[in-house]
Amino acid sequence: QMLYVIFSLLGTYVDVEVRTPSGRVDMVMRTATTLYVVELKLNRTAEAAMEQINLKNYPERFALCGLPVVKVGINFDM
Repeated sequence: QMLYVIFSLLGTYVDVEVRTPSGRVDMVMRTATTLYVVELKLNRTAEAAMEQINLKNYPERFALCGLPVVKVGINFDM
């Protein structure tokens, strides 16, 4: 929730739990020039998050948006 609030206050379009044909993206952020596909993990690794993005091919869902898609994997360590 905090990431949603922070990025929304910065003027970024944010959507959470976005459905794709192969799963759900944790968060999608859109600026005027770029679309970010964000996968969040808890007590794992950022590499595990990136692996999920690649394995489930999340960026394909946004291919027609006309913006470059950047994949972001984030790990939160308790």
